[in-house]
Amino acid sequence: MNLRGMLDRTVREYPDKTAVAFGPQRVSYRQLDEASSRVANALIGLGTKKGEHVAILMSYTPQWIINYLGVVKAGGTAVILNAILKAPEYDSLLRDSDSTMLLTEAYFSQMLTSVLPTLPLLKHVLETDGDAYARMLAEASPSAPTIDIADDDEGAIIYTSGVLGRQKGVVHTHSSLLAAATIIGPGLDQGPDDVVIGMIPFFYALGLAVVAFISLMKGSTMVILPRFTPTNVLEAVQQEKATMLVGVPAMFNALAMMDEATLKNYDLSTLRLALTAGAKASAHLMETLERKFGLRLCEVYGTTEALATTFCDIRNRKLGMAGYPVEDIRIVDADGKDVPRGEIGEIICSSPQVMKHYYNAPELTDQVLKEGGWFHTGDLVRMDEDGCIEYIEKRSFIIVTSAGTKIPPTEVEDLLLKHPGVAEAAYVGVNDQLGGQIPTLFVVLKEGQSATRQELRSFLSQSLADFKMPRKIEFIDAIPKTGSGKMNRRVLKETGAP
Repeated sequence: MNLRGMLDRTVREYPDKTAVAFGPQRVSYRQLDEASSRVANALIGLGTKKGEHVAILMSYTPQWIINYLGVVKAGGTAVILNAILKAPEYDSLLRDSDSTMLLTEAYFSQMLTSVLPTLPLLKHVLETDGDAYARMLAEASPSAPTIDIADDDEGAIIYTSGVLGRQKGVVHTHSSLLAAATIIGPGLDQGPDDVVIGMIPFFYALGLAVVAFISLMKGSTMVILPRFTPTNVLEAVQQEKATMLVGVPAMFNALAMMDEATLKNYDLSTLRLALTAGAKASAHLMETLERKFGLRLCEVYGTTEALATTFCDIRNRKLGMAGYPVEDIRIVDADGKDVPRGEIGEIICSSPQVMKHYYNAPELTDQVLKEGGWFHTGDLVRMDEDGCIEYIEKRSFIIVTSAGTKIPPTEVEDLLLKHPGVAEAAYVGVNDQLGGQIPTLFVVLKEGQSATRQELRSFLSQSLADFKMPRKIEFIDAIPKTGSGKMNRRVLKETGAP
């Protein structure tokens, strides 16, 4: 199935059901279909041809998904840009992607005033929040254009730093984008009665493939939460009678740490499920989350390049584990040989969910797609006796001591998060001037709590081997995050400060 066919089927079944909720704004499936068809016809009227690259640089609102579906219906390939970058970064990505059109907003086009005229392939810049764009859509037909769309047509180029640590465009087809939704949706028992709060924007793979595509496939309602705070989530759950939450572990950690007196001020009785991805979850905090919120937590592990590799579904799960394989996997050592069960190695995978390639980067593609399509993730994992996968860490973030011993940082972080005074923790190997690493623990204390470095060392030493102990402990106000809410280890590793 392709994205247009998926939407057509859902619109036929649930035309008047709310597809997207954004504050007081409501968009039904019929309205979503007609609005995206108007976008498609307007783009075609401007000369967009099948396969052309149309960049989307927009904030997290219903207009994002409307315009994305419009690009797809026009036969285009959507170039998905993160909305928190700087002008020079957009300059690079728009050039690299060979985008011929940019769908954006006035805020971004003003930021890019000096950049846009220098892009030789860019023919049109459309401000989707402007009057001219509104008039163009009003004059366009609400009927879907008759463009031949095949399942293996390219449906998106998603830019990510991902495996190799530099921005590159991950090319996905319609079928690879939908493969993850086809697997994960049933494992969540998601259906048309579900109301899903997406705490992750659509310009991240988790927001697009899990929040948007599963909801569109199942006829669920998506609730857009433009800014994450624990209070915003609680208010949205009560207001929308939400049944599901989708986010990254740092978000669920913050929710789990909320005091029960505050939670009693909100009606959270409709919640049944939370889905987390993007980093290793703390089993201790996820147990707390389940108890306080009366829900069940599922976890999916994937990458932008391979959207779902392992999955703890609603019936078969282990808290703190990344789940059971949902595609062909191997766990290998540095020489590419399979490691025995129980030992740490790099997870590699092969399935219809794996990307087609990196755009305009055959050398980078060859570094990660090998041996007949096996994708090398750069992530270290371990398989337990039941075949469940434990995520350890990205290979590049494993701390290597001066003696050459390797420390998985999440092990230390999870332990420290059990301390009653600790709100957040990040353990990284900070680069020193000699090319080595200083194992450094960054700690955020809970409001009104106090702790000394010696107290934290004593707490850790009760359960932690000496070689895993931090050489430095730094108290900071907040752990730096990426735009998706994940811990930004790279900033701490490279600078030693947020």
